Amino acid sequence: MPLDLHSLAWHRSIGKLIMQLNRPEFWSSLVRTLNEYVQIDNWVVLIFSNQQVQVVSLPEMIDTEEVDAFIHRYVKGLYMLDPFYIADRENPQSGFFHMLDIAPEHFLETEYYHQYFEQYISVDEAQYNVRLDAERTLCISFGSNVHFNQEQITTLDMIKPWVTALMQQRMYFEVDVEKDFAEPTPWPESIVSLGAQITAREKDVLKLLLSGFSNKEIAGKLSLSAETIKVHRRNIYTKLNIKSQSELFTRFFMPRQDVFPIN
Repeated sequence: MPLDLHSLAWHRSIGKLIMQLNRPEFWSSLVRTLNEYVQIDNWVVLIFSNQQVQVVSLPEMIDTEEVDAFIHRYVKGLYMLDPFYIADRENPQSGFFHMLDIAPEHFLETEYYHQYFEQYISVDEAQYNVRLDAERTLCISFGSNVHFNQEQITTLDMIKPWVTALMQQRMYFEVDVEKDFAEPTPWPESIVSLGAQITAREKDVLKLLLSGFSNKEIAGKLSLSAETIKVHRRNIYTKLNIKSQSELFTRFFMPRQDVFPIN
């Protein structure tokens, strides 16, 4: 079967990536290759597991404020509201995933979106996942200041077997990953410490509300009616003396000393 110039360029890139599997610059080289197909403005390589994320690689050139937000806010707790993390924990699997396919109905209205995603990831995001074992998923996530179009999404999905295979093989050379494995980070202590103030079911609803799921989506996940979810939501707001999702987010994920000014 004849190969066009586009195919030849891809095979050449794959050859170079294979040669760099054991080198420190592998992840940045992989991103440069993907950047030939879509615009990538930020990226990170992580391992998702129950109640924690582990950083495998970050860009060498990255803004200090962005690093601070990522390390002190995302890694320390905001990841729990990340649609990619939520989707992976609900159904861990290898593959290619686009934000539009996994984000909850009200994601663009969440404080996570306004306080973190919009500022540090920007407009669009996609991710390749490789399930390492029953508990862990390796991910390379890349954000863009522009929306990925359908042709680009199709291309990224087509090259998925190559990318995920390279990611899997790279893990044989990530010798420091196990050493740096952090202690699990539970949901914010302020949620855990609520104790009997709200019921266990209300805590389930609270977490899903913070993640941007609509009443209908929460009802489906918890096998309840949308009307029941409305009642739980009203009770949560009353018991916590809050009136909005913004106040809910601030209560649990924006302690005063960690608030970042919005320019």
